[in-house]
Amino acid sequence: MKTINIIYWVSTALLLLLMLSSAIPSIINGADSQAIMSKHLGYPLYFTPFLGVLKLLGVIAMLIPGFPRIKEWVYAGFTFDLVGALYSFIAVGDKPKDYALFVIFFALLIVSYIYFHKRLEAKASGAVK
Repeated sequence: MKTINIIYWVSTALLLLLMLSSAIPSIINGADSQAIMSKHLGYPLYFTPFLGVLKLLGVIAMLIPGFPRIKEWVYAGFTFDLVGALYSFIAVGDKPKDYALFVIFFALLIVSYIYFHKRLEAKASGAVK
């Protein structure tokens, strides 16, 4: 169980840092965020802070103990966010090198999700008190 916990928390912490590093600039809606979201990708200005708040709420929900069903929804939301972002960069014609980091982002999401379920299974089987 110790290995499962370590892998879960490392992957989840990195995933949450990624989401937080995206959420805060989006909430602030500064010039850099506006340049990427509105000018480059074509999203309306009001959409950026909305996404930022949702990501921040997802990060908070992931850190609250318990509530596995809510965490499932957070994983779904993070997946939609990453898939949507990747599609947006592809749709505007960015080069693959510009969105290559998404491989790492998806890997963190997948590993965190898999080990989230391994932890739930271990708790259900009585391996953890």
